[in-house]
Amino acid sequence: MRFLGRWLGQSLTLAAGILALALAAQAPGFAEHYMAALEQRAQEQRTDIAGRIDVARRFYSLPETADARAVLLHLTEREPANAEGIRRSAQRLAALEGAHRRLVEASPLLRPLLVLPAVAGSNAAIADVADSTLAGYTPRLPLSLPALAYGLAGLFLGVLLAEALVSLARMPFRRAAPAPRPW
Repeated sequence: MRFLGRWLGQSLTLAAGILALALAAQAPGFAEHYMAALEQRAQEQRTDIAGRIDVARRFYSLPETADARAVLLHLTEREPANAEGIRRSAQRLAALEGAHRRLVEASPLLRPLLVLPAVAGSNAAIADVADSTLAGYTPRLPLSLPALAYGLAGLFLGVLLAEALVSLARMPFRRAAPAPRPW
């Protein structure tokens, strides 16, 4: 019975380590996928803002040389809600571009760690990109140095956690040491 318990504990530890390795190795690939999604959303925001400015420029017969700031000032006087919507879009664009820039400037090994706060962050535009990236991400096992590093870290942490849980599960089944005999 003791052999079976040890075998089961070691099997669970090995399975947890392999599962943690596979999950942690996904981090660099997810970070790359997330960076591409940030760039795509930023481009969509740029196109949306430019289109809205262009429509306002044509609607109010403003000169083609009027820049976005002049159009926004004109809109603020006539349509404050529309101008505020464009300002909010510009704020979302700045948040998306800032998040993308931070990831591009970071080392590929650190990018997954920088993605974690974005996924759990409070910025709605960034969290929305993270949610859609997670929904569209296809797991794979990339053969790269960052994936190997995160995979090994996941293996070590998975084995450590599994060993701790197996040890806790074995505690009620351990026999108490016999009391010393007084001579």
